[in-house]
Amino acid sequence: MQLDMDNKEEILKVERQFGIFGRSPLLLEAINTALQAAPYDVSVLVSGENGVGKEVYHKILHQYSRRRSGKCIAVNCGGLPEGTIDSELFGHVKGAYTGAVNDRKGYFEEADGGTIFLDEVGELPLATQARLLRILESGEYYRMGSSEVRKTDVRIVAATNVDLQKAIRKGTFREDLYYRLATITIHVPSLRERPEDIFSMFRMFANEVATRYQMPPILLTDDARRKLLAYHWPGNVRQMKHVVEEISIVEEKREIDVETLMKHLPVFDEHVILSDETNDESQTFRTGEKQMLYQMIFRLSNELEEVRKKLGLSTPASATHRSPVQRALPDETGGVKPDYVPAVTIPRKEDDVEDVEVEEISSPYTDYRTEPSSPSVRPLAEMEKEAIRRALEHNHGNKRQAAIDLGISERTIHRKIQEYNL
Repeated sequence: MQLDMDNKEEILKVERQFGIFGRSPLLLEAINTALQAAPYDVSVLVSGENGVGKEVYHKILHQYSRRRSGKCIAVNCGGLPEGTIDSELFGHVKGAYTGAVNDRKGYFEEADGGTIFLDEVGELPLATQARLLRILESGEYYRMGSSEVRKTDVRIVAATNVDLQKAIRKGTFREDLYYRLATITIHVPSLRERPEDIFSMFRMFANEVATRYQMPPILLTDDARRKLLAYHWPGNVRQMKHVVEEISIVEEKREIDVETLMKHLPVFDEHVILSDETNDESQTFRTGEKQMLYQMIFRLSNELEEVRKKLGLSTPASATHRSPVQRALPDETGGVKPDYVPAVTIPRKEDDVEDVEVEEISSPYTDYRTEPSSPSVRPLAEMEKEAIRRALEHNHGNKRQAAIDLGISERTIHRKIQEYNL
């Protein structure tokens, strides 16, 4: 991508203003596309993985548009309870449903004349998608419980971390809505797509943490720098920021070697496949689902290690130099590590692409009450319930923060809380 000097200066200004960091051509292209699209009243679809910073781009589009004096409202579609989504977005009249004691404006009415940002737009139910399509086509909508046609003038910016083309093929997302939303598309690159920014970003976060907590900044050895570059970064910029802060606070030494670094980098397998009964590519775990599973396993395994330490039990030699998650994964040659338990059977749940339902999964750690070769088996549903319960306790009942910690949407955690009666 070739940018003239005026554009480069404007992009640098935007980076400073909105806290974006990086010199990757892909990142600069995303910012430049936002600046080019901002003056025009077209809908924009922002795509990218979790943790890349998609939520910044609606602010750029709003600030550099003619709507800058109007409201800019951000809505997390995945966090809206399914029964009240339409009320939240489009409003309701008194008596529309039990508990509707007054008329209420929806977000589209509140944002009239401004910009509305629909994050996790792929989470919207099909019925709500149809109403959103009508607003995009004519600006018209109904409040729940009313037959009065209302009009709104909003610019819609949507964001998603899922492949909407696959969702269209599965029938969970409307094709006509996709083309209406994606008049302009902005792809925010993942961290592994911009390796030229990794070292400088790590250093920036390390300096920020050092300044905030008044401590010397951490530095990386050459081996640790190579591992930093080779790591997959499933959580992207958000994950790196948390990793740097964790290392800075937990580790006493300021020069971080590769062994120390790896203690703070969870290992996520990129090739976890479902049951061999089908060859359908869509039945491969999505990144977010794998991350959620491994986070739960990793945390529970660490808790087991803490219990073992308190009981004064020793760690088997085969497990000494590997994390619990590393011990659950095949080695580079495709072979199986000594304490790896390969029995995983996961049936697919067709109506909810964000959730993973597992009948039974073997524990990724050795049951230390038996010989090291004897696996401990727990149903994944039990592990999932325990992980959600602990996340809620850790966040003092804050469902939104617990969902973020687990790498799932707010709607998913609401449903899981009801399902497990937590």
